[in-house]
Amino acid sequence: MNTLTQAPATAPAIDRSMNGWRPLFYFTVFWGALIPWLAPHPPMIDLPQHAAQLMLLKAMAVGGSPWLDLFRLNPYTPYFIGFGLALPLAFVMTAAAALKTLLTVAYLCFVFASVQLRRQFGADSRMDWMAVPVFFGFTYLWGFFTFLVAAPVALWFILLADRHAGDTTARRSAGLVALGLVLMLSHGLCFLFACGIGGALATVNARSLRGWMRALIPYVVLGVVLVAYSAVRSRAEAQFGMPPTVPAINWHVGLRHEILVYPFGAQWHPLLVFACAALLAAPFALGLRLAPLRDLRRWVPAAMLFLVLGFVPHFAFETAFLYQRFGLFLFPIYALLFVAHTGAEGTWGPRRIAGLALLVLACWAVLGLQSVRTVRFAEEAAAFEEVTARIEPGQRALALIFDSKSQAFDGAGLYVHYASWYQAERSGHVDFNFAWLPQLIVRFKPEQLTPVAPTFARRPESFDWRLHRGTDYRYFFVRGDDRAFREAIRYAECAPLVVSERGPWKVYEHAKCRK
Repeated sequence: MNTLTQAPATAPAIDRSMNGWRPLFYFTVFWGALIPWLAPHPPMIDLPQHAAQLMLLKAMAVGGSPWLDLFRLNPYTPYFIGFGLALPLAFVMTAAAALKTLLTVAYLCFVFASVQLRRQFGADSRMDWMAVPVFFGFTYLWGFFTFLVAAPVALWFILLADRHAGDTTARRSAGLVALGLVLMLSHGLCFLFACGIGGALATVNARSLRGWMRALIPYVVLGVVLVAYSAVRSRAEAQFGMPPTVPAINWHVGLRHEILVYPFGAQWHPLLVFACAALLAAPFALGLRLAPLRDLRRWVPAAMLFLVLGFVPHFAFETAFLYQRFGLFLFPIYALLFVAHTGAEGTWGPRRIAGLALLVLACWAVLGLQSVRTVRFAEEAAAFEEVTARIEPGQRALALIFDSKSQAFDGAGLYVHYASWYQAERSGHVDFNFAWLPQLIVRFKPEQLTPVAPTFARRPESFDWRLHRGTDYRYFFVRGDDRAFREAIRYAECAPLVVSERGPWKVYEHAKCRK
């Protein structure tokens, strides 16, 4: 066996040095697990659309929805695992509760997988704190539900890939292929990222050409499956004939300097600046040292992450925020670079106490800010629950969000898709709808594709009564200054009227003309 894959002999001593802090660590992890439950609907931009998808999937399983004629199941989605795990939960709880349950499990698995990976690489056990706050960063804010569910699977794949690279056996090869297929069905981006790291680990651990070729067999198998899947999906997409709505690739070059923002959200805040600086500095405050560059195995995950954050486009393959979401892995992978010292690990000098204090305070700063913001968001978003309580369920609606900003989150656009909770929880149908997108599990039938395209969600002022078939909708959810909407419906026959209003929300109803 390649000894590079084994944890250093000093790792157990380092673990003992953490014993006094472990209860505090477990308390902090538990605190993070409660955060999704602090609001009826978590403050996550895309999550309402995923909830709507989940309930459409449930309706397809049991029938009874008046909207099923509009949709079809997409067998080529890369999101089977996330929705497959959420679907059984949706039969015994609300869509919001089902997704919050799965997010909580994903968070706990992410922390656990990070701890396992740290042990595998023989890094200092105090680096386990690094994995706690990053789950609630950019990827969480945007509500990339399936990516969050896939993230711990990606870490487990890297862990198994490292073991396989150090000691290649048929059993481990089969296990790697099986886990790779699960990851492929969880999220394509996580799959490519983890396979890239795995292939690089196989390369740097190889002692002979024959051994290298044996270690690469699982990746060749997974590559063949991926090519076959891509070919079948491309053929199906060509038959579907959905027109592109945005440029094929957008590199977003000018914002690469914001990479350190993405582990903690989309905007800077003094507490988040402190947390980022504290996590970066904590290993050095603890007296740890970076692994030498010749220890290629330790640097492989960091090098791959650097390539993603530095050179992957912002938009490609009909998917946005490609490189930004990988900020989720920044600090768990950063933790792998620090080698545990030999000797004196159990001592409690001022330097080690200061380093641990930095880790604890960084985690508490992020979780505390996220908790306070989430509670405030719940109070702020209650206005939507009030306006929807006054209208009938099961109706078709159009969302026109002129003001998507949440004051609870310092202006983050959390309300872009928020009206989709009406679809998820009150059996309605809301456009813009994620069923428009090629990668989602439930999609519009070709003949039912609406003119309310993805760009409309960010440009509600483009609403045109005739172009967007205003007569198809009974309700219009409007948030913010509605002058553009009132101008658009000015000459409509039977112009919609306000039937429910609370705070920045208004619901217009388009009733049939009375003779």
